[in-house]
Amino acid sequence: MVFKNLMKEDVKVDKKAFLEAINAQKPMAVTHKGEILFGTPDELPAKPYVYVGQPASLTGTAGTPPTPLKKILGENYEVKDEGETVAIYAGRAWQELLAANEPYALYLDTTADGIAEFNDEVLEDLVWYSCEFGINYREIAEHLEKHCEGLILCVENEVPYNFNGAAFVDDIQKAREEAKRFITDTLQSRIADGSIDTADLTPEEEESLTFFSVL
Repeated sequence: MVFKNLMKEDVKVDKKAFLEAINAQKPMAVTHKGEILFGTPDELPAKPYVYVGQPASLTGTAGTPPTPLKKILGENYEVKDEGETVAIYAGRAWQELLAANEPYALYLDTTADGIAEFNDEVLEDLVWYSCEFGINYREIAEHLEKHCEGLILCVENEVPYNFNGAAFVDDIQKAREEAKRFITDTLQSRIADGSIDTADLTPEEEESLTFFSVL
């Protein structure tokens, strides 16, 4: 997987299209590639987003003053006019980033909570059985990051260290196969070196090894 750190990278958007979208005053989204889509979270396709929501108004209304372009997406975003494009900086918008991508990402990874779940039932079943032997979300995710094509859209700060990201894979079937292969190989290796004693298993451990066809 490729990492895109929004602390270090702006997202470029066509200025004309961006202003038209803002002036439409409808729920909208901006992908990591600068594509603009319209819709509420339950209407949007599963893509990595840097922004999902209802932008403020450049002209204001009877009850609210106009919002400058710089803060049109919210206080934690910065929009810069670069002529034919605008650049969206989202390095401070890590909470918005997580909320925007939670419905679509394979998993979220945060400094505070780590990886709590996979947004895929097949992968969740694999974790359910592998946890009997201490194989966890982190180990499986790190394997997927090395062996699957995809993107981790994140806000990563070095000092103090802080990481908040959303992971997307291009091929969910390949991710499932890679996860199962990793778990199966790990279990077989532990059986071979004696760290798993197949003669002294709990019923849950026996069920796990049977599920992965290593018993």
